[in-house]
Amino acid sequence: MRCLVPEGKVLPDVAGLFGRALRAGDHARLGNLDVHVLPLSDQDDYDRLLWSCDFNCVRGEDSLVRSQWAARPMLWHIYPQDDDAHIAKLEAFLEQYCAGLPAGMAAALRALNLAWNRHGDIAAAWRDAAPWLPAWREHATNWQQHLLKDGDLAARLLHFVGEIS
Repeated sequence: MRCLVPEGKVLPDVAGLFGRALRAGDHARLGNLDVHVLPLSDQDDYDRLLWSCDFNCVRGEDSLVRSQWAARPMLWHIYPQDDDAHIAKLEAFLEQYCAGLPAGMAAALRALNLAWNRHGDIAAAWRDAAPWLPAWREHATNWQQHLLKDGDLAARLLHFVGEIS
């Protein structure tokens, strides 16, 4: 498995797996896991990266939106907020994202996202979610199309302005 990790906040956690510091251009291997550290990039290159990967782990709202446009299975690490307000936001997103999925798949996707955001057993959650990857790939494409069904933001704004004029 090849894991592409852009430089940033998560890199020290990834480096901890290898017991050494990592920086852009470095490569590290642990069993079947190959980690390649990428330099920070501009938005266009980041979008291309999301589109080129089979699975995306993203952090923050902007990256979540861009990951949804990439139409790939994704795991969202939401920025922590006081009183766990971020968990309510994550659960609200997952309610929408998982609507209509088979119950087992929806439960596995929810559990994976919650494990990552609540420091749960991510390995166990991944084992439960991994069998759903083929269906998850299809869902990610369908989700992207669902988001686009009413047009892009500019078209929606023009429609909205036309309705109130």
